[in-house]
Amino acid sequence: NTDGTIQSIVSANQAAGFSIVKFNKTTNSSTASTFGHGLGVAPEMIILKRTDGVEDWYVYNTTLGNAARIQLNSSDAQTTGTNVWGQTDPTSSVFTVESFNAGNAIAYCFVSISGFSKMGSYNGSGSDGNVVATGFEPSWVMIKRINSTGGWLIFDSARNTSNPRNSRLEANNSSAEQAGSASKFVDFNATDFEANGSDSELNASGGTYLYLAFKEN
Repeated sequence: NTDGTIQSIVSANQAAGFSIVKFNKTTNSSTASTFGHGLGVAPEMIILKRTDGVEDWYVYNTTLGNAARIQLNSSDAQTTGTNVWGQTDPTSSVFTVESFNAGNAIAYCFVSISGFSKMGSYNGSGSDGNVVATGFEPSWVMIKRINSTGGWLIFDSARNTSNPRNSRLEANNSSAEQAGSASKFVDFNATDFEANGSDSELNASGGTYLYLAFKEN
């Protein structure tokens, strides 16, 4: 893919709203470069990881904007004022990487597809039944609080085949599954999921949360 200032190698499925981008950032950390992603529309979420050296799993999301980042391997809140994304929104053809060490990297790019995937944000309610519309019944949901600390909570319909979905994994740590939680659980419904309870990592009043949801195809 030659859309960017540096060539990338792309595997893209536009119908599924997902592409994998392999590239080599040849410039130093303070120089912005662009890379083609192959989606044909601007990504809503990008997960970026250096592969030949130590670097966090940086996450871009439209809710965070182009001057903030959050790390998949951390429970920290969002970091604002960052230049990882060159303070530039992705376009239908490229995304920008700036404050990132030179070297090889992989990026996973996502965009919502009606009836299959949805990514966005919601505000915590502090009580049961906080409905987050997706337009389909999710099979897999990952949630992260961004205005305070909290793990990347993963719920799915394989481990809990009916509501409540209260067994979770956390992408940011190596812990075993935490099964049957009474305080952190979601319900999967025909066109949405519900964040329940008042736990700070899932549905605290005043909390802001990112989510990524998929329907089993």
